[in-house]
Formats: sequence, structure tokens, C-alpha cells
Amino acid sequence: MNPGHIYYAVAADRAFLKLVGSIRYPLSQRLSLAVGRLFEKPQPRGVVVDLQEAEFIDSTCLGLLARVATQSLNATRERPVIVSQVPEVNRLLCSMGFDRVFTLVKDPTAPTANLTDAAELAGVANRPDPKLVLDAHCALCEINAKNRHLFQDVIEQLEVHMEDESASRAESSGSF
Repeated sequence: MNPGHIYYAVAADRAFLKLVGSIRYPLSQRLSLAVGRLFEKPQPRGVVVDLQEAEFIDSTCLGLLARVATQSLNATRERPVIVSQVPEVNRLLCSMGFDRVFTLVKDPTAPTANLTDAAELAGVANRPDPKLVLDAHCALCEINAKNRHLFQDVIEQLEVHMEDESASRAESSGSF
């Protein structure tokens, strides 16, 4: 599998997000920041997510894409567009309910824009962010209720992990 890359742009009141290769958890913070950039002021009038070169997308990154749908619907009152010709990716998207919150385009002309590599976003930590993973999986459950049974154990484990970390921080700050 190709290593993953994330590109984004906002041009002519349209937001573009392009995912290339294998999009896995280590890229989740970059993806989260890129998604945030798409919805900065002024709000875009439309959003296009290009997955034509994506080979794989894990559940955390799928959850972040679910947030794109939510934010786009809130900002534009339109469904965002996902462009993908990869049958495995399309099956995954449909199984997660993305066809309910995105317009899926399977026979596209590649969107063009001056895309920025999300690797250049400052302050990206290499350490996993459990809150980001939790929020992403909750977003998957929000867009399709049947996803809850798939990810309920993950959500519960992340909540326990976050509570444990919070307790550890409280103990260490009180020990001085």
C-alpha cells in the first residue's frame, strides 16, 4: 500500500479534500486539521472529497470524513460530494452509511484546485490523540445507527482510557 497523503484547498467558495494511498490513524490529526481549515471563515458553498487515489481508509479517518458531512450540511445545507472509483472504498463508504450524508460520484472528472499538502500543517503531534479517535468513532455512529454495534466496544474502551489518563494527570498534578 502507498503511504497516505492528505491535500486540501478552498478556492472559489468551494472546499476540496483529497486523500491518497492508505489513510490510517497516524494521519488522523493531519486530516482533522485539514478538515478544520476547510470550514474556516468564510464558509464554503460546497465541499468535494476526492478519494480516487485512496486505497484504504481506517475507521478513525472515516469518522473524520463523517464530520465533513455534518459540518458541510450545517454550513451549506448541501450534501458534500465524495468522488471515488475504487470499488473497495465505495463498498466501505456505503456500508458505513456515507451514501446517506454524501453524494457519491463514481464516474467523475477529477476536481482541480491548488491543493496544499496537509503534512505542512504546523503542530502535528506524532502521539495518538484518544479524544480525536473517540470523536471520529462517535461521528460514524451519528451518521448511521447500525455503526453503533460495530464501534461500541471501541468507544467504551476509549472512554475508559481517557478517564484513566485524566485521573493520572490529576494525581500527578496534586503530588507536588
